[in-house]
Amino acid sequence: MPTLDRMRRRPGAILRSLAVTGALGLLLVGLAPAAGAESIGGDRLSSPRRTVELLAGADPLPEVWAATWIIADAETGDVLAQKGSHIPRPPASTLKMLTALAALPGTSPQDRYVATERAAGIYGARVGLRPGKEYSLDDLWYAVFLPSANDAAIAVAQANGGVRKTVNQMNDVARQLQALDTVARNTSGLDIPGQVSSAYDLALIARAGLSRADFARYAKTVTWKFPDVKGKGKHRIYTTNRLLMHGYKGMIGVKTGFTSQAGRTYVGAARRGGRTLIVALMGISESSESAARKLLDWGFANTGEVVPIGTLVDPLPDVPQQQTAAATAASKTTSAAPAARADATSSLTVPGPGGRTNAILWGAGIVAAAMVAASILAALSRRRRTRRS
Repeated sequence: MPTLDRMRRRPGAILRSLAVTGALGLLLVGLAPAAGAESIGGDRLSSPRRTVELLAGADPLPEVWAATWIIADAETGDVLAQKGSHIPRPPASTLKMLTALAALPGTSPQDRYVATERAAGIYGARVGLRPGKEYSLDDLWYAVFLPSANDAAIAVAQANGGVRKTVNQMNDVARQLQALDTVARNTSGLDIPGQVSSAYDLALIARAGLSRADFARYAKTVTWKFPDVKGKGKHRIYTTNRLLMHGYKGMIGVKTGFTSQAGRTYVGAARRGGRTLIVALMGISESSESAARKLLDWGFANTGEVVPIGTLVDPLPDVPQQQTAAATAASKTTSAAPAARADATSSLTVPGPGGRTNAILWGAGIVAAAMVAASILAALSRRRRTRRS
């Protein structure tokens, strides 16, 4: 420890030490987790590793080749096992489940929609809309769920009052479901900067969707007759969910996805003996059918043999409409410049993944540290100039 005499002789060094110490202290405050910032659904769900608690008679977890995944009981909310289920990743077309939760309440299957150039011209999976042709919302929803048509995903959003409005509603719904890892920036799930979700959130979204009769009907349909591009004829469209297509026992949906950045994503649900299991997988590096089948088989085979490691949380109470409208208006007035188009409405102000207050602490700590350091260094500079004069 420096003596008092040495401290008097070296005031500049001491001030510099104080500046560094203060800055580091403030940064540590910014890096510290916020109080109550544990993972939604339980701390064990924050692990990036495979997490499960087996009883003596349980089968081991199968080897599943996916970056993140979760399996949970839809009725009880019990999470049976997981791997990195809160890690945000691009969701691909599994995000269309959130599009449906946002737009279904404000539209009717009997509503009519006239296709636009914007909807018909989107890239990726399409059902083949013809600009100027009229379609029922019912047909469009089947196109959203079965072949995962991006043109139909834009169409239902436009019928709902616009893509921007629908994306804002999607983020509102995500917050109400406590799907706080999710940020929606378009209605199709096509890759766009900042658009993410997590396996945990996709399970929440799927559970909420399956509680709606219309969502559940579209999600479990294998084939549908959709209007031809020209004329009044119809052609068959088919689901991309191979477990549903191949008749997996008890299968009731829900949604597949693929993009170059997301890789394969998948959300599925099956019901047996009064028990419904939901699986959500992201970054799948084997067939989606194989990965989901292994988890579902294991889950049903080990009923009562697994100790829950977390829970799918319940939605928050409904937000009053005036608050939602105010939030939507605020997001429009503070929005950033639009990103490149990918059905993009991305001049949207939405919370970052997790809605975590750590981000606020980071920013506050860094800004405060910079201000303290700048003030002390300026004082030192003035001191040196005074001593030279």
